[in-house]
This record gives sequence, structure tokens and C-alpha cells, in this order.
Amino acid sequence: MCLPVQYVREIFVCCVSGSSLSSDHVCFVSPALCVRFITKRFIGEYDHKKEVTYRCSRAVDQETVDLEILDVACKESSVASLESSIRWADGFLLLYSITQRCSFLEVPRLKTLIDKTKHSLIVPTVMVANKADLEIGREVTTEEGQRLANDLRCGFRELSVAEAVFAVEAAVFQLIRQVLDQQRPLPDRRSYMLTVRHALTRKLTRSKTMQW
Repeated sequence: MCLPVQYVREIFVCCVSGSSLSSDHVCFVSPALCVRFITKRFIGEYDHKKEVTYRCSRAVDQETVDLEILDVACKESSVASLESSIRWADGFLLLYSITQRCSFLEVPRLKTLIDKTKHSLIVPTVMVANKADLEIGREVTTEEGQRLANDLRCGFRELSVAEAVFAVEAAVFQLIRQVLDQQRPLPDRRSYMLTVRHALTRKLTRSKTMQW
């Protein structure tokens, strides 16, 4: 007996921090999030000089997904290299630290570059505010983050990569669902019209039955 072959969807994710366009700021946010999601372990510091691609499989809403997550290097990023990564990716995690306002202020520039490169204003994107555990050093409020996410048409999560592995998974899964929703084909016009016709026919039939 031959079992049906299960289709596995591939999704390419680009993980970019708000310091990727500025060489003045050290960035440990995105590699920490990627490793936390893949291995559930937290490692606080990285020598983040080169782009790294992580691969894994996850089940999302009973659908198996093969993920490739590109962690963009902060120190060597240029607009040209970022554009190449943007063209490759299906969805984006835009990260900033609530303790570094400069990383937050870079997020709109990154989103503008994504929209311009993708030639679209509807690109699956989730803004991730990290270091929610460091309330004393907070420079960006939750309300500011949510407001910016709404303005940029992004999802939004505030979390601590160091303390909340499930929150990290929720942020990545939120992005995966956005990508899946965009990739699912819309029903063609003929199928839609047939569905509407059948619905109207059933409604008329029920009406006539009730009259009799």
C-alpha cells in the first residue's frame, strides 16, 4: 500500500536587528534569538561578523515547515548585501533592544528598505522587542513599539530572549503563519462563483420548503 507523500513547505526567514545599518552599534540580539529558537538554549554573547544560516523543521498548525533562518551580520552589512538577503527571504524578523533606542530608530529604515526591495507594502514581518527583563534600563516603551509596528504594518512581540523560550517560539510562529497565509492561493473566480451559486440555491430551496 502506497502512503501519500506529504508536501513540506519551505520558508526562508531573514532575521535583522535595528543595528544592521549602523556599524557603530554592537549587535548580539539576532543570533541569540536564532539559537534560542533552534536549540532552546541561551548564549549571551557572539562574535557576530558573518552571516549564519540556521535550518530546522517545525510543525505549525499541523503543517510541516522546513525553515531556513538567515541571521544577517551586523558589522559587515551594507545596503547591497541587505537587499540581496531581502530578495531571498519570504518573511522578516526585525529586532531591536528596548535598552538601545538607537536600534529602535533604525527599524523604520529597515522596513522601508524591505518594502522597496520587495516592491510591496504587504511583506510578512514581525517586530521583536528584546530584553524585556531589563526594565531598569528601558529606553523604548511597549506602547512606542506597538505604535510603530502598526504604522509599519508589522506584527509585534516584546520579550526576553534570555528568559522566555516560548515567547521566542511564538514570535517566529507568528511570522511563519503570516508567510503561509500569503502563500496560500486564493480561490479562482470560477470556483468562487460556483460556491456562491450553490449557497444561493440551498437558501432558495430552504425558503420554498418553509413556505410549503
